Amino acid sequence: MTENKLPIEQITKLADDVRLIKDFAENHNFDTSLLTANVTPGKSTNKKFDLPLISMVSFILLVLCAIAVIKLWEPPLSISASGFMFVLGLAFTIIASIAAHIRFQDKIVTSIVVIGLLMVLFIGAGIFTPEEAVDKVGEFAK
Repeated sequence: MTENKLPIEQITKLADDVRLIKDFAENHNFDTSLLTANVTPGKSTNKKFDLPLISMVSFILLVLCAIAVIKLWEPPLSISASGFMFVLGLAFTIIASIAAHIRFQDKIVTSIVVIGLLMVLFIGAGIFTPEEAVDKVGEFAK
């Protein structure tokens, strides 16, 4: 017997198994053509990177940088420069929330990102104390 040939017993057992599966499928109204269907992947899942996630994280870091500039810049920034950095932080917050919504497609996640970044920005800019921020979030959650 050569390497490419199967013994008759194995062929018979395989044929019986195929008949059993086919009979079971037909008796239970299963479309047997699905057993021989050619399956190909619909989309390529080899994504190199996730652009919305990278954008979201980048802009969150930029919000934190804006807070750092407002708080830690020496000599202290003028009122107009602090205001500009605060508006820039708001713009970064908006872009980060848009990226979060594009990435996760969920209103709750987007709301968490927006509220979280706004509270961090408000606390960092000295508009709210941490206690006031917690109270505001609690009021918003109700």
